[in-house]
Amino acid sequence: MTVIFEKKDELGTLLVEDGKISQEQLDRALAHLDTVPQSLAEILISLGFVSGQNILATQAHQLNLELYVPHQDDTFLPVNLSKPFHRAHPFALVHRHEENILVTHDPEDSEVLSAAEITLHSPLGMEIDEESFEIPPPLNDILEISPFKIQLIPKTDLHALCDEHYDLGLINSGPDDYGLDESDIDKLKDMASEAPVIRYVNSLVDTALDRRASDIHIESFEDGQLVRFRIDGILYNHETPLRSMQAAIISRIKLLAGLDIAERRTPQDGKISLRLSGKEVDLRVSTLPTIHGEGVVIRILEKGNIILDLNSLGMPAQLEQDFAELITLPNGIILVTGPTGSGKTTSLYCALHKINTGSNKIITIEDPVEYQLHGINQIQIKPEIGLNFAQGLRAIVRQDPDIIMVGEIRDLETAEIAVQSSLTGHLVFSTLHTNDALSAVMRLMDLGVERFLISSALRGVLAQRLVRKICPHCRTAQGMASDLVGTVPGGDFETFAGTGCKQCAGTGFIGRIGIYELLTMNSDLCRSVSRGQDLKGLEEVAHGHGFIEMFIDGLDKARQGMTTLPEVMRVAREMEHGIV
Repeated sequence: MTVIFEKKDELGTLLVEDGKISQEQLDRALAHLDTVPQSLAEILISLGFVSGQNILATQAHQLNLELYVPHQDDTFLPVNLSKPFHRAHPFALVHRHEENILVTHDPEDSEVLSAAEITLHSPLGMEIDEESFEIPPPLNDILEISPFKIQLIPKTDLHALCDEHYDLGLINSGPDDYGLDESDIDKLKDMASEAPVIRYVNSLVDTALDRRASDIHIESFEDGQLVRFRIDGILYNHETPLRSMQAAIISRIKLLAGLDIAERRTPQDGKISLRLSGKEVDLRVSTLPTIHGEGVVIRILEKGNIILDLNSLGMPAQLEQDFAELITLPNGIILVTGPTGSGKTTSLYCALHKINTGSNKIITIEDPVEYQLHGINQIQIKPEIGLNFAQGLRAIVRQDPDIIMVGEIRDLETAEIAVQSSLTGHLVFSTLHTNDALSAVMRLMDLGVERFLISSALRGVLAQRLVRKICPHCRTAQGMASDLVGTVPGGDFETFAGTGCKQCAGTGFIGRIGIYELLTMNSDLCRSVSRGQDLKGLEEVAHGHGFIEMFIDGLDKARQGMTTLPEVMRVAREMEHGIV
């Protein structure tokens, strides 16, 4: 394709001057111009920066062209071209009131201009050899001498027009619009190895690292892909890749992760190790088939970014001291609970790091192994060969460990082996998915573990959530807490929030910190569990021994200006704790 404008960014400059796009958006689009076979206009539309109608209006004004409006007197002239060529360079020739009109969406496409002129001068019924095309003179000269006038139309409208009058099948052709058949595995492999796709995937991960994202989500929908970053627990949209690259991008990620790019019917999991911008990064890749194509989630694990120190978690001083004493016990079970993404694994790694003195043997079984810990034996479960938590735990106890970590207690079999291991002299760490610490006790009962075994083996439960921290660069006072929620446990206090700035990308938050509650199993609680007390009865006993709920810890962090009160309310479900 030959660019007619003297400067390739002239159209973009006009769009910036008209206020239709920003200079930053133009620069990002221009960066793609040399790497994909599309015009600047198509790139701007694909990235979602501007509508096709705005592009057309600017082009028409720039080139002194008209927009095409169908008229009842229009007669569509035959186009003697091969269908593959006409599909790749769609246009229509219209005769109206003694003049010919070339209808196109891209006045930069010199192939269309050549084809239209040759078509009008060729005998009817004679198929034209596209190899004989010559590059036409500059557009301004064409407007003076050509046998037609040029009018512009949106691309989708042009496709509909060509389907109706030339039977090109453009509207429902799907991937073929972009020269790619997703069933052509060899072609997918070739495209996945091309420089533009490689650069995009590397840039995607690099950008995610720069923005402190924990996950990259690539989701497939009827109208194309959606790319989002999870930053501080919240999903934010990222620019959409060019549609011509979307299938190849997923194939590139699957190839890097060692997955089968031909298999799109079942979920797959893989891992990628990269070095980007001087950083060692592990990527956990998960694919999921959906009705509109595959979705991909990439978990980013930056090797040098984890700090294995209990002091870094943000625990209240007394709770941290109590937890540090718990993890030095010679035996028993210590559980960490919370929903997915609440930092349970990080807390467990910090605990193991603290007690990894070199005089004890520590073995973990995880799904997956997120970080490799020096001096600790770590096992990755492999359900496909029968290595699950229960089977792995049976093997671990025969390896003479002192401390065992089980990634998650999911069933009665795993729970019973963990309990028996703790009763035979091992200290066992594990996680459960429950809303709070006391619910973990009830969850073990629900799994079928005998009450007397729970009271004998369980030493403590740490429950946690993560709240976003206020950006220190734009932190400002927001008024009193009582103005937001009414009566506040522990007394009223001044609240703070981030107003949004460049450092926090306008979100008002940078990073996250935990809010915690720790249930220590004392003799009264153990007796209550053995007697089959319900959750309300256990709460009364726990509160009688000074148990503090994580919501109170969240309020304290808001009181200290570390997070916002609405953030604590969102995460800790404060409505269940009596605030109105």
